[in-house]
Amino acid sequence: MKKIILPFLLAISILPGCKKYLDINSDPDTPQEPDASSVFPAMLSAIPRGTQYDGRYVSKYIQNFAQSTSANAWDVHNFQGYPTVTDVGGDIWRQCYFGLGANLNYIIDRGLAKGQWDYVGAGYALKALIFQMTADEYGDIIYTEAFKENTSVFKYDPQDVTYRGVDSLCRLALDYLGRSDLSTANSLLSKGDFVYNGDRDKWIKLVNGVLAMNFHRLTNKAEYTSRFADSVIKYVDRSFINSNEDFVIPFDASKNDDSNFYGPYRDNLTTFRQTKMIVGLLDGSLMAGAQTFANRDPRIRHMLSASNDTTNGNGGYRGLEPGIGEPNTGNTRTAAPFGDSLYANPSATRFDPSRGKYLFRDKVISPVITYSQLQFTKAEAAYRKSATADAYTAYINGINGHFDFINRSTFPRSNVPLYNVTPISAAQRSAYMTSANVAQSAGVVTLTDIMLQKYIALWGWNFFETWVDMRRFHYLDNDPVTNTPVYRGFVVPAALPVINAGKLATRIRPRYNSEYVWNLEELTRIGATAPDYHVKDMWFMVP
Repeated sequence: MKKIILPFLLAISILPGCKKYLDINSDPDTPQEPDASSVFPAMLSAIPRGTQYDGRYVSKYIQNFAQSTSANAWDVHNFQGYPTVTDVGGDIWRQCYFGLGANLNYIIDRGLAKGQWDYVGAGYALKALIFQMTADEYGDIIYTEAFKENTSVFKYDPQDVTYRGVDSLCRLALDYLGRSDLSTANSLLSKGDFVYNGDRDKWIKLVNGVLAMNFHRLTNKAEYTSRFADSVIKYVDRSFINSNEDFVIPFDASKNDDSNFYGPYRDNLTTFRQTKMIVGLLDGSLMAGAQTFANRDPRIRHMLSASNDTTNGNGGYRGLEPGIGEPNTGNTRTAAPFGDSLYANPSATRFDPSRGKYLFRDKVISPVITYSQLQFTKAEAAYRKSATADAYTAYINGINGHFDFINRSTFPRSNVPLYNVTPISAAQRSAYMTSANVAQSAGVVTLTDIMLQKYIALWGWNFFETWVDMRRFHYLDNDPVTNTPVYRGFVVPAALPVINAGKLATRIRPRYNSEYVWNLEELTRIGATAPDYHVKDMWFMVP
């Protein structure tokens, strides 16, 4: 596995003292107080470090991926377990408290001092986002005492405290992003913002998207339908208006460090394979009840990889079950994520934008929040409050939004498109939208329809949002209309770890290297030293 070295601003210290004729701290080429514009790009680049690293493990919990080799098939994540005494799954934690952490505080503080309200607002936006991600993954985390100086012991807060904190950070972000009295001599967000090129309106939409996600975590709470669902809908309506406004981080692929972690060159998904679940959702068997050509989702050829042997009835798209490994040999093996008929990495020693497929190329984007994702969020919120017409409109918008996501021809920094050779045609889209895969009216749409289409749209990148969704539905909850599991195709592994006591994974342990080494007493207090901590219900899962 190739290592990543991102240009983090590891420490910023200002040394007091008088100006001397020889001052080692006044080199103009290495400023002691860099402008926010020089720090901000590293913060954007840092986000995929957390989401993609930890996504390797969470992707197995939600059955986006499974391992192909017999040795790796017994990876504990395939069986809903969690390894102890390891930093596995600790990268979003690392990004929250180290990678972004104090560096976002620096951007905010410097921005406040210099009237750079746009950088202040964007800094708060990223801070809200990373705390939301951290609480979603780990549950109880350090929030109120985060970045407290002169101590190595930090208090953990319950998940609801952090969620309220995220709400407050979002309000601050909106206040500063909306200010018109910028110090124009010192503030130009476009200098450091390579995602939205300094467009504050899009940053405001991003913040509203985070607020929508934050409120939508409360679906199992008694007040959701009477109060919180309206907030979800309101903030989605204030967020992205189409897929061109998606918040995505581009990779330059000029060297190892700025190349896609999931691309062929970095070689981190060689033993990963698509699952039977995602294949079934796209070949028609799980959504329409039969894998005939007429039921085949046109997105399948762009997202998934076909085997060399295509005689299996769905065009050669095969998938694995968790923990079983690859049962086939020769041309009937499940293809690698990097492309059709590929069983090994095609270019692990060279950059090649033409190699790879979908989000598994070197020079591509890493999505963070998308229009499609938020439309499905709105659809569920509206459905839960019995606004079925609004739910259906958002559901259709979500599907079309994901088609647009695949068909999008341009991304920041000239990243490659996601479609394979040619985009999905209007005729293909129309045929799918009128097929048995898609609910044809507001009167028949169900939670299953909404959640499975959202699963498809988030497959391969937003493992954490899908994991939140699956945990909100306790993985196996039935649809109240169909009385069958919402997540069709999800398979409970045959051999759950003994310490799971029959339960599925619900959280990742805090990062071992910082927490279990330095903060053990506090971890003991919240129960994180128990061997079954990874199956303890999250706050948002319970009424």
